[in-house]
Amino acid sequence: MKKRILGLPLILTIAALIVVVSVSVIYTEGDGEVQGEPGISDAPSAAELEDLQYLADQGDISLQEATDRYGWNDNFALAVSKIREAAPTAFTGAEIVDGDRAWIGFAGSAPQGVLDIINSFRDSHSGVSVKVRTDQGFTENELKSAIEAVHYAAFKTAEVSDAATSFDSTTGKIMTVVILESTASDSVIDDLRTVAATKLTQATREDIVNSITTAVVSSDQEVLGGTDDSTKHLGGETIVSPTCTTGFGTKNSSGVRGISTAGHCSNSKTDDGVSLTFQQEHQSTYGDFQWHKGSQSFNNRFYTGNTSSNEVLDRTALAVGSPTVGQTLCLNGATTYKSCQEVRKLNVCKGDYCNLVQMGSRLADGGDSGGPVFVGNTAYGLHHGWQYDLWPFTRDLFSRADLIDEALWTNIATD
Repeated sequence: MKKRILGLPLILTIAALIVVVSVSVIYTEGDGEVQGEPGISDAPSAAELEDLQYLADQGDISLQEATDRYGWNDNFALAVSKIREAAPTAFTGAEIVDGDRAWIGFAGSAPQGVLDIINSFRDSHSGVSVKVRTDQGFTENELKSAIEAVHYAAFKTAEVSDAATSFDSTTGKIMTVVILESTASDSVIDDLRTVAATKLTQATREDIVNSITTAVVSSDQEVLGGTDDSTKHLGGETIVSPTCTTGFGTKNSSGVRGISTAGHCSNSKTDDGVSLTFQQEHQSTYGDFQWHKGSQSFNNRFYTGNTSSNEVLDRTALAVGSPTVGQTLCLNGATTYKSCQEVRKLNVCKGDYCNLVQMGSRLADGGDSGGPVFVGNTAYGLHHGWQYDLWPFTRDLFSRADLIDEALWTNIATD
């Protein structure tokens, strides 16, 4: 396993940009929290309206403008999640393009059952245009396998000290950025490009090269990214020695409950002065996870951040969601508290880790590792750290909440 770089100072922060597009959709506030899992046609719940108000304040826009722009994002993500489950051999990907446009792609034609789900979303969100892209030539699962195969082939090469890999849907290219050892040969980049093309074919199908290509470039930076643990006690809901942030409550098939955080955080932790008992960790293909037990009573409630008056807010996790490109999600970290921004890429690999989600900007900081990524009452992930995405763009990364069961045989608690 390569050495991980921890807690490096932030070099450049890219400010979040909120684009406001008017959509003629009016929502009304519900009474209290959502009871049960969200639906594709649901109006924003009280918890979601709280997040929308935060976005409105953050972007200096009205609540109605924030609702028009972002209020349908989680409904679309839920529709995409249902499509992914219903047609894994057909689904390619999806993206929220802006305030009133999105697309969903398929390797070949779109199955009829999938079209029913899309139409259900359209019926309840008439102000949003959803384009169906067909004949993309590959599935999301094939793409994930290809990204992992290409990434680990480069990362485990002796002349490579670090690597990061992701897919650009605009260019159809799997891009791997590497940092080379000082002793690397002059031919190593050409060799890595050959290996990447070969791994792409081996991991998928020979004809997939008609739809996806690979590229390998060398970075002149000392690191490609880092994690967000910290030695400072900065307040908020923290676990210390050193400081990270608690994620969501967990519950396994035997009913054993605990609390999650990032796998790269130290195994010896205390919560409000009480020792936690380390159970398992995963720092590899599925992301960056660990979970602990303790003498406290664990449940499915989580903190959503601090307001300007330092009032700590909490809510209940009722569902686990799958993130969609262009969707706006929020993070609560022990250091930076609440921030919200758009998803930029899925299936990102960096160093030992794969299946990470890349955000649009760098808003988190040391101590935020493990913090919950959410919208409304839906859990989407645990904060991991940051990545240089072709300098000078620095972006936050998180692990997907829907993969914690694959990594640790436990689940995010939703009851």
